[in-house]
Amino acid sequence: MSNMTTFEDVISVAVFNCGYTCPSIQKERGQYHDIFASLLRPALERVCSKSAKSPSVKLSIIGWDAVNQVYPPTLDNINAIIVSGSPNGAYQDLEWIQTLSRYISYVYHQHPSIKIYGSCFGHQIICQALWSDQGAIVGKDPSGWELGVHRIDVSDEFAEKFPSLLPSKTLRLQFLHGDHVVLPNGSLPEGIHMIGSTSHCQVQGIYQPGRILTYQGHPEFDQFINTECLKLVGERVGWGPEFLASAIAAAAECDDAIIAADIIVVFFFEPGVMHT
Repeated sequence: MSNMTTFEDVISVAVFNCGYTCPSIQKERGQYHDIFASLLRPALERVCSKSAKSPSVKLSIIGWDAVNQVYPPTLDNINAIIVSGSPNGAYQDLEWIQTLSRYISYVYHQHPSIKIYGSCFGHQIICQALWSDQGAIVGKDPSGWELGVHRIDVSDEFAEKFPSLLPSKTLRLQFLHGDHVVLPNGSLPEGIHMIGSTSHCQVQGIYQPGRILTYQGHPEFDQFINTECLKLVGERVGWGPEFLASAIAAAAECDDAIIAADIIVVFFFEPGVMHT
């Protein structure tokens, strides 16, 4: 039997790093698991202070190198996994991506009390790993890149689960993606739904209470991190100076990373599904 959602002392989270931060980010913020820790530890304090949750609960976050296929030796004491962003596409024929896809499917089907969260690439590969046989597709977005801060129009189903956090039914996040998830009608089983959409991208995340939460955006990115990533990607793919300047300006807009982080922590506290 796996991972009851009691969290009397510690919420244990395994972050699968699906890429590496560039030197400027590494120097200031560390790797992706460090960035997630900086986002989620204050969120845990906020959530506990506003609820009946014990203020003594701590967050343990350990990073694992998914690119080199390094995974936890056991899942017995892990409460949640996080799948980070990546410079790669979920559809690429790379061994580590195939391994990660199988691992996500294994956790979902064999350890149903472990929460699964993903950002950007993490969102995409979770959808691909779990619902490709039902028509879910990850590919290049024909509309191009979605960059900087944009407003998500949150679905009624998602807003109703977090009414105190999403009263306006909107959520502004940092973005840096050129791939997207396409979900034909019937792709998602009953009880699983999209969290919302932007004018650019229809599938902005997936939510199944107590099981899965994903964002196409990056709540773990702030202006500094996204700006550095935009510079790196822009150089790699050949964006012109005006296009890059516009993206960097969009990354300077205000976002709702605090709200998105609080939602992740509340999701971690949701009752899990136990083996019978």
